[in-house]
Amino acid sequence: MTEDLPPPITFAALMAEATPAAQRASGRIWTDYNTHDPGVTFLEQTAFALTEIAYRADHPVRDHLTAAPEAFDLDALALFGPRAVLPGRPVTALDLAACLSALPEVARVFVRPAGARGLYEIAVLPGEGTPAATAIDAVAAAFEGMRLIGTDTLPVALAETRWLDLAGRISIGPMAKPEAIAAEVYHVVNLVLMGLDATGTGGRRGATRADLFDEPAAIWPPVQAEPGDPARPDLVLAALERIEGIENVHELRLTETAPHDDRRLARPGIVAVHEVRLPAGAARLDLTLDGAPVPLDPHGIAEEYGRLTAARIAGQGNRLDPRDFDVAFAGRPRAAGRLGVDATLPAIYRIRGGERIASYRGMIDATLGAMAAPLSALPARYAARAVPDPEDAVALRERREMLDYLIALQGEEMPDTGQTGLHAYRSAAERLRWDIAWREAYLARLPDFDFHKGTAHPEFGAAARLAHLCDLSPWTGPVVALAAAGLTLAPGADAPEAPVPRSDLTLPDPAHDLFLTRRSAPAPLGASDLAALSPWIADGRISPALLRRAASAEAYLLTPGDDPADGWQLLFEAVPGAPFLYRCATDRDRAALDRLGTRLCRAWQDLNRACEQLLLVEDIRLRGAGRGFAEASVWALLPGWTARGADPAFRRHVEDMILRVAPAHVHVRPVWLDADALADLAPRIAGWQAGIDGAAADLRAALRQDGGPLE
Repeated sequence: MTEDLPPPITFAALMAEATPAAQRASGRIWTDYNTHDPGVTFLEQTAFALTEIAYRADHPVRDHLTAAPEAFDLDALALFGPRAVLPGRPVTALDLAACLSALPEVARVFVRPAGARGLYEIAVLPGEGTPAATAIDAVAAAFEGMRLIGTDTLPVALAETRWLDLAGRISIGPMAKPEAIAAEVYHVVNLVLMGLDATGTGGRRGATRADLFDEPAAIWPPVQAEPGDPARPDLVLAALERIEGIENVHELRLTETAPHDDRRLARPGIVAVHEVRLPAGAARLDLTLDGAPVPLDPHGIAEEYGRLTAARIAGQGNRLDPRDFDVAFAGRPRAAGRLGVDATLPAIYRIRGGERIASYRGMIDATLGAMAAPLSALPARYAARAVPDPEDAVALRERREMLDYLIALQGEEMPDTGQTGLHAYRSAAERLRWDIAWREAYLARLPDFDFHKGTAHPEFGAAARLAHLCDLSPWTGPVVALAAAGLTLAPGADAPEAPVPRSDLTLPDPAHDLFLTRRSAPAPLGASDLAALSPWIADGRISPALLRRAASAEAYLLTPGDDPADGWQLLFEAVPGAPFLYRCATDRDRAALDRLGTRLCRAWQDLNRACEQLLLVEDIRLRGAGRGFAEASVWALLPGWTARGADPAFRRHVEDMILRVAPAHVHVRPVWLDADALADLAPRIAGWQAGIDGAAADLRAALRQDGGPLE
């Protein structure tokens, strides 16, 4: 069956419908239908645009995205590549093999995906004179610093070298050097067996400045992730055919020099790596010239082999941009002499000598000084670090704008910090100064953050970047932070009874003297003074509600004392509107008591902030010996029992940062822990981090029970 399609809408048809519609819309007062009328011009442009859309829709998408010579201009099309869209630096098995092979403790590292997604198998061949345990530990530590979030490796295996003998018959040309040809054959075969590029077509032989900034991975050694297979000599034939001087390879055989136990390789942790041994005596590799055998010198082969190895190492060096060697004009060497400045002056000044030259220089210096004066403040304004007046709000705001601009030049955008939950512990002045220090620290660490984007690097990885943007601390254990202050978090702890009735209080005059003045940046109290001035603490135990309340400046009141000799008293209101209050201290000097109350409140705020720690727990890291894990799935454990953690505005800020910072392939689920969940998980986390047997499975079961299974 054929379906009747409507006729295409032409320009004339659109104008025929649009003109009466415009007349109706104008209240039938539009009477000029000539082309000079603006209304007609607008209608024609609209009709042309609609017909142009229909015309373009009939063309393939390829024609819309490419220019005349099939050039693909992403900027003109407002399109972004995967590296700009996905906030995560991809790390493949090839990248891992290249980077880990560069460790000084190893000769070669082989990486391949394991049976389950997100897992890798790594085998290390120790360097000469390096103990196997040292090489394995070095590779494991390096992998931990560069692996992507949501990935892991099986226990690092040890690669075992198996020596092979090379035999075969190769025809060479009349101008070839036999020992050099034989050495290059051995060299190429060993490169293939080691998984290295032997064809000369893979990777660059150096790098330019643009490579270092735009695509640093392009200058890594062109290695293969897995070793070669000695049972397939055909893999080296393509490389052998590129050796200058070889005319034909008749046959090629690789045989082991000594028998081995195949059952040894069946054990986990052992990988076989084969290598061809250079001949100590008569070579089994036959070279022929016009059908006649050519004698080979083993010492000459070894000498040529060393030269080839050295040449390959030298070929991996960096090549700077040619512009680094340009001085004054292209191709001029840096050692080229230059005329003195005085020799370039006009002749009238050079004839008279010193006095004329000095006057000319003075005139030039004055002109240059006048030009440079308006620009003298630019170095300080555009510097990555500067010290504006902390009391000058205008200078601080200008500094913040400049830092945002410098960060934007690196392709980043700072999050909005206008919501109050983020600054629950700061005054307005402190918040402005924090904005500056926070941006300066981020700008200084931004190159490392970008390089380790999406990885589990402990200092610059995804968790560290997220902690900085959320104003959180990396996980060291909130229980440990409380213990340092002599406190224990106890959800069911009962506080001592408050002795001061609210009904007996005398309000100060003026009334605003009832509250703390919130002085900027006071020195917080020490642990001993904190306990002495906090009568709501019983035996070092404190409830989460009191911990949060103690960080609020509104909880502290200053009132005249019951006894005129006492002067003023500092009170703590455990619950808003509570009928009884705690007396913290008394003093005849209200200003001194005000400073003491501010220091007490700041100490509790610092304690809350010390407990606000972030921990990313990857399900793949808790798998134990099993394989039933959720790949690329992560829990973000966050404190939900502190002053900021209980604030919905602060939680929204953190969860928004998780969506922005987490790699696109990883599902990060924020879990806001209450005090009971923290008490249950803290020892499990400590046991898992200490490597205690069964602790990972125990933590995983607790997280899946409390936080729910990850999709």
